[in-house]
Amino acid sequence: MPRFFTEREPTPAPRRETEPDVTVVIPVYNSESWLDDCLSSVLAQTGPSLEVVCIDDGSTDSSSEVLDRYARLDPRVTVVHQPNSGQSVARNRGLDEAKGRYVVFLDSDDFWPSDSLATLVADADAENLDMLLFDCFSFRDGAVPEAVWTRYAHYYQRSREYREPRSGAQMIVDMRRNRDYRPHVGMYLTRTDFARGAGVTFIPGIVHQDNPYTFALMLRAQRTAHRRDDIYARRIRAGSTITALADANSVKGYLLSFLDMSEELRNWSPEPGLTSTLAEVVYGTFEGAHKKFASLPREAVAELHSLATSPDAQIALQILTKAHASPPRR
Repeated sequence: MPRFFTEREPTPAPRRETEPDVTVVIPVYNSESWLDDCLSSVLAQTGPSLEVVCIDDGSTDSSSEVLDRYARLDPRVTVVHQPNSGQSVARNRGLDEAKGRYVVFLDSDDFWPSDSLATLVADADAENLDMLLFDCFSFRDGAVPEAVWTRYAHYYQRSREYREPRSGAQMIVDMRRNRDYRPHVGMYLTRTDFARGAGVTFIPGIVHQDNPYTFALMLRAQRTAHRRDDIYARRIRAGSTITALADANSVKGYLLSFLDMSEELRNWSPEPGLTSTLAEVVYGTFEGAHKKFASLPREAVAELHSLATSPDAQIALQILTKAHASPPRR
C-alpha cells in the first residue's frame, strides 16, 4: 500500500485562531491506514491559518487514537467523536463546527498533494467568490477492478479552465456542456457564511450525497470560478464507497438525490436559457438509479417504496419498475 508522507509525530503549531482562514472538515470512519497521509498533507499547508475538524464517526479501528494524537500535538486539530451515523451526518456536524472564513471537505483516505491552499484563499478573496472549484487526480491503491479504474482514472480532471467568475447555475451549465461537471464535495472551497446561509445540508443515510448537496449549493451561489489545478488526490482502492457499493444502496442514493434535486430545480428562479441543461444534470441521477434497478431483489424494491413515499417518488419508482418489466426492443 503506497504511502505519500513519512510517518512522524506532528510538530506543535501556533495557537488556534479565533477565526481561521480555512476550516478543513474530515469525516473519519475506520481510516487508520490513511490518516497520516491525509492529516500531514493538510497541516503542511503554509500561508492561511487553519482549523482541522475531524469527525470520528464511530470508528472501530485505531482511527480515534490517531486523531486524538494529532489533536494533542497540534492545536489546529479538533476531534469530535460521535456514534456511527454515516458520512452525511459527519459532514453536517463538521460544517456546524466550522469557525473558518472558508470551509473545504477532505475524505479521510485522500490527501492534498501540494501546498496549494494559499493560492485558493487568495483567489477566492480577490474575486469575492462564494465557491472556488478545482480539480483532482486519481491514483490506484491495491487490487482495484480494471473497469473501476478505467472509469475513475481521469474522471475528476476537467478538460478546460473556467476562471472567469459567474453564477453557480451558469457554471454547472458551462461544465455540463463540456462534460466537465463533477459534484464531488472535496473539489471546491466555499465561503462559510454563504454555505450556512444557503441552508443546504447533506441527506443522511445515503450514498451519492455529493450530488444533491453540490447542486443545491451551486444554484444559490452568485459568484463561482474554477482553477484547473489538481489540488486533491483521490485514492481509488478496494473496499471504498465507490468500489464496494451495493446496488440497493446505490439505487436508493441516486433516487433520493434525484428527488431532492428535482425539488431544488422546481423551486429555483431560473436564469434564461439554463433550465434545460440543469434538468439534464438532475436526470443524470435518475439514470444512475435506472442502470442498477433491474438487479435489485424484490425486498429491496419494497424497501424503496416504503422509504420514498411522496407522489414524485412513487411515480419515479413506477417508471423504473415498468421500464425493467418491459421486453427489450428489437
